[in-house]
Amino acid sequence: MKNIHQPIKDIISYYASKLSNQEVLDILQKNSIESKREAKDILLFLDSMCIEISKDAQNNTLVLRQPIKTVDAEKVCDIIEDYIEAIGYGNDAN
Repeated sequence: MKNIHQPIKDIISYYASKLSNQEVLDILQKNSIESKREAKDILLFLDSMCIEISKDAQNNTLVLRQPIKTVDAEKVCDIIEDYIEAIGYGNDAN
């Protein structure tokens, strides 16, 4: 995850903390996805994160000092899914 821009990781971290997802927080801390299981954990988390972002967007919630928008969720998902595919866990993670 070293090549992923920090704002993307910050959004993931914010929602992993908000949703108490320790697996994702651990992956972020070590800054890499090293197994199919970790890739699957991230992909499953993205669904929960998108639901939460949608709620926050409707409520005009500030996330990292800015209003969050559903387009932010789409960007995060696209980037992470592309990353997981690039490191070889794309199809195998499901």
